[in-house]
Parts: sequence; structure tokens; C-alpha cells
Amino acid sequence: MSVFDQALSLPEQLDESPEAVSVSAEAAILGACMMATRDYDPVPDAARVLSDEGGDWYRPQHETIWRAILALHARSKPTGVPMVEAELRRRGDVARVGGFVELSQIASQACTSVEVESYAEIVHGYARLRRYQQTLTRGMQMARQSDPTGIADAIAAHQAELEHLAADQSGEDGLFGRFADGLQDHLQGLETTVEAAAVTGLTDLDQVLKMRPGNVIVVAGRPAMGKSAMTLGVALANAASGRTTLVHSIEMGQSEVTNRVLSSRSRVALHHLMEGGPAVTDDDWSRIARRLPDLAALPLWMDYTPRVTPGLVRTRIKSLIRQTGQPPLVVIDYVQLMYTDQRNSRQSPYERVSEVSRELKIIAEETGAVLICCAQLNRGSEYREGKRPQTSDLRDSGQLEQDASGIILLHREDAYTPDSPRAGESDLILSKNRNGPTCTITVAHQFHYSRLRDMSTETDLNA
Repeated sequence: MSVFDQALSLPEQLDESPEAVSVSAEAAILGACMMATRDYDPVPDAARVLSDEGGDWYRPQHETIWRAILALHARSKPTGVPMVEAELRRRGDVARVGGFVELSQIASQACTSVEVESYAEIVHGYARLRRYQQTLTRGMQMARQSDPTGIADAIAAHQAELEHLAADQSGEDGLFGRFADGLQDHLQGLETTVEAAAVTGLTDLDQVLKMRPGNVIVVAGRPAMGKSAMTLGVALANAASGRTTLVHSIEMGQSEVTNRVLSSRSRVALHHLMEGGPAVTDDDWSRIARRLPDLAALPLWMDYTPRVTPGLVRTRIKSLIRQTGQPPLVVIDYVQLMYTDQRNSRQSPYERVSEVSRELKIIAEETGAVLICCAQLNRGSEYREGKRPQTSDLRDSGQLEQDASGIILLHREDAYTPDSPRAGESDLILSKNRNGPTCTITVAHQFHYSRLRDMSTETDLNA
């Protein structure tokens, strides 16, 4: 019997409206919590299902009582009627909930101990139904207020709300349990080599940076260090391996990105393609023609939408999962240009980037995608001897550092000293790596082809 079938078995004297059923289920839960015994404590069972953020309770008085019960439980105090009444009195809420008489009446409606979790699912289910109705109402209001030029933003905002509602995680018991419960399965899984969820195409980097489902990798550097060239190269290499790949190009438009892809894969000088016309030689056209079949077959998707939000990223990822059956590698160039789904104009850059960073981490974990986010660094390295960047140079938010599974800082000596003996070399400083060691990897930059390559001559010749 489902929890909503159980809802129909609630006291017959109540009317069968959803509100009445929810109120009755709420009273049954609170009553059970106030009738707890030493042998059975129903509070954790209810708390596991009901939202931590509140809003599941239809009657505000019931939520006030629930908060008092949780506060007592957190202090290891009894949750009987007298103690709950005293806690409410301490908080100044006792009159609002109806006092001792009302608490006693609620306690008399207690369900049995084994029913508490099912009743909590009823309450949470009706709360989700109310949120769904409210979301649809807001969607209609947005539709009436939107002008034709802003309809895409309105749809994206509404879709983000629906995605957030659909991603409800309350009652996910699979995320909670004894350590030993999944130990045997994990040990058996160790017998199989775990393949990386994505590859970079740079041999040394792939050996140390094992990108797993749900990882967020930040590629950061000062302007002109090669962030876009590196991440676009990673996207192309990952797609060439047969893995689904998505690029959100916020900074560059379609023409510029397409020229970079053609230059990188065909080894045609980028400035030829940027200039066009006679600058593109017959040899260039031959090189491009040889690569076109491979490029056309790549499982590579591009998104040039200028206003990218976490909600849009989630929508694109889920769409690709439905199409291809696998979570994609997602490149975002770059994260400080993203908007939040809240569209709050009063947010500071720090608050906006922090919110975006946290949402991207949640999306990666929810979907199993790997996210690679380009990020700008502040000027801190410019005043440092050697000009080498540090993780603390990340602009606008320390949340990026906290949420990232890996951080790659790009540095070129020849950007500051053109006659450096290391001209043509880029350092990939792996300053954070949850899945392996931190180190510095040196690669060759070929910006005339808009790409970074392994230092090995053999590897480059075979590209």
C-alpha cells in the first residue's frame, strides 16, 4: 500500500481534502513524537523524511511544535508534552500553538511507532505538491509579464525551478546507513580497474588527474595564459575518445570557437582563418578537408548562449544524458561570467560566484557529469617574484577552491619574459587534486594552432 493510500485510511470524520489529510498526518507525527518512550524514539524517522529547510508543514503551529521537538531532541531531552510546552514557553511560542491543552489534544492523535515514517512521507508529499502548484502559478505569472525578447530567460528560470523541485532529496535512505552495509560491494568493485570519466588528451596530466563522475575541475589563469585553448583542447580530445562532451562558450562566439577548433585539429594557422579570404591557402583547405569527417562525427555539443545559469547547465546535461545515455564532460568558459538562477541584481560578484560554484558542484554530483570551469585570477601573481599563480589568487570567491576536486593554474614564463629559455612552454600547476598528487606538468603551447600539446615530439607529430 502506498503512503497516499495510507492517507485515505486517516480518521473518517475528517474531510478528504488534501489540506485536511495533511493536517491529520501532521498531528499523528507530532503526537507520536510527544508520546516517545525510552525504547522507541520516532523523531529521527520523521526528521529523515521531512525537509530540513522547513515548509513541509501545512499548519504553521505544527511546524513551531516540530522545531521545539527537534531542539529538545538535539539536547537529548525528553520530547513529552510537558517538556515541549516548557520549550515553547521558553521560545515565547506557547500561546501561538494553543498551549498545553492543544498539545495534549495533538498527543492523543498519535500514530503508532511503525507508522511515523509513512505519515512523514504523506506530509512531505503534500508539501511537494503545494510547491509544484506554486511553481506553476509563478510560471503563469512570468509568462504574462514577459516580453517576446525575454521569453528564453523566463523559460530557463521556470525550468530551473522545476528541476530543483524534481531533485528533491528528502528521504533518500540510500545516502544514509552503516559503513559496513556497502563495504563488501565496494571491495568487489576494487577488482575492476576504474576508467576515468573524462580525458584531457595530455598524457602526463591524464596520469595524475583522474576525473571521476561528479568532479568539478577549475582551470584558472591570468588573461592570455591559454585557458580557452587548453579547455577547448580537452573538449576535443574527450569527444575524440567517444565520450559525450558539451562546451558552454560564454566569452567567445560561434565563429571564433569554430576557427579555433579547425586550427587545432587541422593544424592551420589561426590567423589565416581569422582573416579569411586569400589568407586561407590551398594547403589550408586540404588540411581542413581531411579533418572534416572526423569533426562531423565527434559527440561534441556547443552552446553559445550568452546568459548561462546553473539551471541551464543542468537542463543541457540532462538532455544529453537522455540522448546519449552517458553523463557528459562539460566545459564552461568562464565561470565568472555566469548568472545565478535567482536573477538577484543586488548580489555582489562574490555572492554570485559563490552561489554559481555551489550549484555547479551539486549539478555534477546529481548527474555524474564532469565539469571543467575556466576562471580568472586576480592580479596577485603580478606582484609576486616569478609571477607564478597560487590558488589564493582565484578571483571573486574562495568557494571555487572549496568546491573543486582539482585546480589547474596556468603559467607561462614567456608571457612576462619573451626571451626566456622556456619560450613555448606552459606550466600546468595542479595545486589541488583530490584524486591524486599535486604537481606541475609542463606542456608545449602552440597558440598559432590554438592548442596545448605534450612535450614529446613523437606525440605532437602524430597529432
